[in-house]
Amino acid sequence: MSDHLDVGVDVDSKTLMVAVHGVEGSRRIDNSATSIKAWLAELPAGCRIGLEATNRYHELLVQHAQHAGHTVFVLNPRDIKHYAKGVAQRGKTDAGDAQVIARYVAKEGDELHEYVSRSPQQERLHVLLQQRQALIKARTQIQLSLDAKSTKTGTFSGIFRAIDEAIKAQDRAIQQASSAGEHGDLYRQMLTIPGVGPTVAACLTHHITRWKLASADAWVACTGLDPRPNQSGARVGRCHLSKRGNAGLRQTLYMAAMGLTRAKGGRPLYEALRARGHSSTAAFNILARKLARISWGVFKSGRDFDPALMGIGDIRFGSA
Repeated sequence: MSDHLDVGVDVDSKTLMVAVHGVEGSRRIDNSATSIKAWLAELPAGCRIGLEATNRYHELLVQHAQHAGHTVFVLNPRDIKHYAKGVAQRGKTDAGDAQVIARYVAKEGDELHEYVSRSPQQERLHVLLQQRQALIKARTQIQLSLDAKSTKTGTFSGIFRAIDEAIKAQDRAIQQASSAGEHGDLYRQMLTIPGVGPTVAACLTHHITRWKLASADAWVACTGLDPRPNQSGARVGRCHLSKRGNAGLRQTLYMAAMGLTRAKGGRPLYEALRARGHSSTAAFNILARKLARISWGVFKSGRDFDPALMGIGDIRFGSA
């Protein structure tokens, strides 16, 4: 083997398909600690290993690969999908996907950010937030498949009561973990922001401390609420959200923006945006971005929310 390898891994719940850039063929191994350790022992030191983010199936490989001293990139599946189209991938197979990921790492690796592992407390909060999001998603899917009467007094009302109780239990666990965690002071400071309740504060605290970010713009980019330019020559098109960040965080900020309109001083902001011709969705997205910047200010200052930050003067009134 060479001194440096760029490796792509296609992950599923039971197996890993492994490919090395510049080497024909691929191999499948079990997604288990024993198989992963045995495979990693065959690699030279300092390899670059790329894999797509999954629900949780990729985490065992990430843990062992980093422990073995390799550089790991956890990649956005959408990026790999577009890259595969760009290099004219013929068909879709596990082996082909692994080869595309390996090629992506080889060509783009110098521009990628190495995955940062979570601390034990971050991991616990991550799991709690993920479980809550799954409960919300399940409740919405069931509700959309039934008529409104069934959700309240019909045959399925007991299911909804059980899910609601489970969500409340998750909220209590999230709040307890946040207030007692390493960033408990920041969590309490986030609660001083209008429109931000206990669960939203926990989500903001968890994500804003997850990475070493250089600026408010970098933090907004992590939320996916940053406007994406749409220009070509003299034409300036309508901007849209990049949606490149964490979807759960973005949804949480959007819901907080809706809550902000019911908080003191929040309704005039919403009405000012609507008066400028923005749709309700665009207005809520702009307010969500505003809340993201306010939360960054609280994070960097180490102080409670300053009401002076609620002015509309620094809102960017471009398209959401």
